Amino acid sequence: MASAEQSLGLVLDALGGILTALSRYPLDLPDRSGEDTSRELTRWHRHATLGFPLDEHERGSAAVHERDWTGVVRAVTDQRRDEHRYVSASISELRDALWACVETVHNAVKVDHHADQTTEEQMERAKGALKRMQTGTIKQEVLGAVLAIESALQERREQQQEQYVSLATKLDRLGKQLEEARRESTTDALTGLGNRKLFDVMAPRALQMFSLGRQPVVLLMVDMDKLKLVNDMYGHQAGDQAIQNLGKALGKTFLRQSDVLCRLGGDEFAAILHNTDWKMAQTLARRLQEQLAAMPAPHPAMEFSVGASVGVAQLEIHEDVEEWVARADKALYKAKQNGRERVCIAEGLVPLV
Repeated sequence: MASAEQSLGLVLDALGGILTALSRYPLDLPDRSGEDTSRELTRWHRHATLGFPLDEHERGSAAVHERDWTGVVRAVTDQRRDEHRYVSASISELRDALWACVETVHNAVKVDHHADQTTEEQMERAKGALKRMQTGTIKQEVLGAVLAIESALQERREQQQEQYVSLATKLDRLGKQLEEARRESTTDALTGLGNRKLFDVMAPRALQMFSLGRQPVVLLMVDMDKLKLVNDMYGHQAGDQAIQNLGKALGKTFLRQSDVLCRLGGDEFAAILHNTDWKMAQTLARRLQEQLAAMPAPHPAMEFSVGASVGVAQLEIHEDVEEWVARADKALYKAKQNGRERVCIAEGLVPLV
């Protein structure tokens, strides 16, 4: 019996490892974000390995023979099938675009070859007339060669222009598709703001711009207060609404096109503000808290408000991204320790007056 139980434990551990790997590296699909997929597979992982009920409102745990094993297989199969279709379609589109490039080059080579052959024949006739020293014939044949060259060049220009227009159209279409795919891959599905991937790209760029112009740039780390309490008391739907409220408040506070707004994960957000010093950032952070306080309650039965704590760090000379983020995180932690819904400025070389 002990051996059977040990074997069952090993099987459940292996299954748990598979589900964890699938939930850790999901793809963003057109109709479902990677975050949603990760959440769904985690739910099945807890059910399969620990017997947790699929309905969060239910209590207790199910025995191994009572668990929905068919549902586990179906969830994994559906996810892998959808990811396979998405990847296959993306590869097919890229393959078509590459073949369009090959076809365009091939057609251009054919046009050049035809024009070169016609011109070469006319030039040979002109050379023959020169060798024979027939004055009238020389003039006629040379003029004919010049006209043939002009005609060939014109034909080449026209046909190449047609090929370029066709190629440009296809590349423009591909570029729009790739830009849309890039935008989707760097957009948080729940809030519409940027995600961690966008932040990891834009933070180093902020350092590069700062090193060139020395214009002040500030990082705000924003963390929602009481989100766990909202989830526990009113459910994850209310928690998602609270996160969306913070995303909307960020969008209403930071209005410049140069402002980079990202959801890093869970209830943690970041804002990169160019040409902004820590004093102005402090004012904007308080305005953000006011905007958030004016949002409708995430759940009609809520009897408390949901605010946010903010840490502010102005980028300093010779500082790298990790150090910058660490100072902002430390300021955010201090804001939470001081009673939440506070704004704290990071310690550093910037004088706090």
